[in-house]
Amino acid sequence: MLWFGKRAEPEEGRDLIRPAALEVDFDARLLEAKLARLMEHAAEHGGIEPFLEALRRKQALFAQALAPERMASLDPGTMDTLLETVFPARRKLPAVLDELGPERVREAVRDLLHGEAPLPERMGRFVALVPEDRAKARRAARDLAAELLHFRDPVRYPLMTRWVWDSGTGTGALRELIRGNDTLREIPLNSAPETYEAARVWLAERLREEGYYKELELLIDLVLAQAYADYVEIMAKGVGMLAAELGTAGTRAMELVTKLLGIDPPRRSGASRLKRPRLH
Repeated sequence: MLWFGKRAEPEEGRDLIRPAALEVDFDARLLEAKLARLMEHAAEHGGIEPFLEALRRKQALFAQALAPERMASLDPGTMDTLLETVFPARRKLPAVLDELGPERVREAVRDLLHGEAPLPERMGRFVALVPEDRAKARRAARDLAAELLHFRDPVRYPLMTRWVWDSGTGTGALRELIRGNDTLREIPLNSAPETYEAARVWLAERLREEGYYKELELLIDLVLAQAYADYVEIMAKGVGMLAAELGTAGTRAMELVTKLLGIDPPRRSGASRLKRPRLH
């Protein structure tokens, strides 16, 4: 959806996502707490601007690499560069993409971003490239599809990764913003694009009330990451299972926020963070 007067060029009129009518109540006080926590942690690193700039660089990378005229030249090296910035997928998908081969991957990305079918159908086709018996890789493919869409055009597409909202498990950043979330056994939210957009519109409206007007699409990403990071921190203090699975045990406040958004610093050694089988 083109929201708050912003226009997403080019492809005007394409994939206009209209916000759904939600059956839950988000709580402005919970958002205020997440925003305050984000700003407090960001202040230790020079404020929020360095993190917004990191997201701007990621968005520019995706916009350049995934432009319609670049699809024919999308090669494995470029895909690796993008995948390095997609935390939920960079460990689980490289080997799968290698197996598919560059032509199938290139065509799948082209169809996802520039195909004519409805958006949910295109996302479904992208995920279906991964065999059904590789459940973790399929979930990672869903996250990769979400990030390819969002960071190529963050105004048009909300961030639809599973850590933002996973209707299958009833977990994600959105749950942390719902009034009385700790007492709800079920959350009546699905994983349709319209649901993510409705939440994003609500967040944007509240942030404007707090005096934020510029680059709301990027600030919302940071707020959502903070909300989910808080959830991971609470869970880690309990059993530690979620933090261990995410590889975030022992991380400091902003480290998980930046890792979720794929803007964490590269390894000091310069080695790739993509996980591929070792060749013997």
